[in-house]
Amino acid sequence: MSIENEVFVSEKELNTFCTQILENIGVPDDDAKIVVENLLEADLRGVYSHGVVRFPIYVKRILDGGTNPKAKMSILKETRTTAVVDGDNGLGHLVGVQAMQLAIEKASEGDCVFVAVKNSNHFGAAAYYTEMAARNNMIGFSFTIGAINHMTPWGGAEAMLGNNPFSVAFPTRESFPIVLDMACSIAARGKIIVAAKEGKPIPADWATGPDGLATTDAVEALKGFVTPLGGPKGYALTLTVGLLSTMLSGAFFGSDVGDLYDKTSTAQNSGHLFGVLPVASFDDLENYLSRMDKAINDMRNAKKATDVERIYLPGEREHLSLIKAKENGIPLGHALYQELTELGHQYNIMLRKLY
Repeated sequence: MSIENEVFVSEKELNTFCTQILENIGVPDDDAKIVVENLLEADLRGVYSHGVVRFPIYVKRILDGGTNPKAKMSILKETRTTAVVDGDNGLGHLVGVQAMQLAIEKASEGDCVFVAVKNSNHFGAAAYYTEMAARNNMIGFSFTIGAINHMTPWGGAEAMLGNNPFSVAFPTRESFPIVLDMACSIAARGKIIVAAKEGKPIPADWATGPDGLATTDAVEALKGFVTPLGGPKGYALTLTVGLLSTMLSGAFFGSDVGDLYDKTSTAQNSGHLFGVLPVASFDDLENYLSRMDKAINDMRNAKKATDVERIYLPGEREHLSLIKAKENGIPLGHALYQELTELGHQYNIMLRKLY
């Protein structure tokens, strides 16, 4: 976004606005705070495709009966190191936080733990959950099925897959963990949604239109298919993440997956998988952190390509964005700001901008 096309809103203002709207439509106060903190973390980190740009559809799904605002997660099956949980069709951000918390708690005595989830919804940015583990000196994993099928099997002409994001986070001595958070498409569909809202073109390799031909028109791209990262390798990767996210819990996969945007009165039964590896179960924590220090220094001090001033670690740019946004406010495109403002008017809730 360029500054001429942005409206800046403080984190506190946006938090209060979104929390009050969720409370107005029946989400308990504590649950609403968890969901909104998750959403705003994405925007603060500059991951606008998974921030408040999605807020209006979450609200609509609750109002239309597709998402349960008062969900209570339950454990269906459990061992010392595993669990299968039912999200009660709750907001995916809430279900995801509770499931990762369960994994972390189970791992507190040193076990490696995986928790599979069914009956959830779109859970936002996958990195949010792995960073929870990293803050507890555990390597975290999160996988999720996409909330809409918009990728074809390699060689196919019918959307049967999402872009199925996943994340891995490593604890470090830095002020941020090393975090991989990626979709299995060249670009997350949320980035196309942001471009469509702002009337902006997209790169030609991001997606095809419904005719299967590459397009730079974001609106047409939303009618078509996203392009897998690395061709057949991206297809195989998104298939693998999709299977990990669903087959252990009974969540929907393939042709059963509902559409986040088009089927707002129907439960999605989205699936996730969360895992944690407690570092101290493998080696002394200080030894691990010292090796991480060296790995980080090796990357940062590698010979740089022409015109490159700095080598960043995965998750570092997002951390720097977070620091900046906490000071200067969260940038919203004018179209999104208008959409949120109109939503707030329905509940007599104002969204005040900084500038």
